Amino acid sequence: MDSTKLLESGNLYYLSLSKLQEWLKKNNLLNREFTEIKKQWKNLSPFFIDTELLVSEQDIILLRVKDKNVVEYLAKTYQIKEQQICQKLFGENKHFILLTKKQWEFLNNEQDDKEKNLENCLVLFKDEEAIKNKLTKWLEDFTQVSEQKD
Repeated sequence: MDSTKLLESGNLYYLSLSKLQEWLKKNNLLNREFTEIKKQWKNLSPFFIDTELLVSEQDIILLRVKDKNVVEYLAKTYQIKEQQICQKLFGENKHFILLTKKQWEFLNNEQDDKEKNLENCLVLFKDEEAIKNKLTKWLEDFTQVSEQKD
């Protein structure tokens, strides 16, 4: 996947698994059930093929996808207009964080913390306002969490 090309579209960002893991732990999301939302997602997500909703927190949706091919497909074809799925289900737009099945397993593995800094998942931002105005704040929040651990 040509990451340079993908990032030029403006609504894509790579996030390290270690930062994602910190956020999940901080908000106690790994132990929460999202059963009802997962069922609804499965019924309303024809555009997001081969995805499974893992976490829904505030304006972030964490999706597990089959493999990197699905990540690439979604990254190339995702458009802000596809937020109609989130509008139907949640009543608002959401950011998407895409993890492959392998990355999800790696994320849940307590070992290999150093390597999690090298492994990245893909973030698709929810709207143009978030892309233009909130990207810096969003990145600062994750950076502060990381620095506090160091």
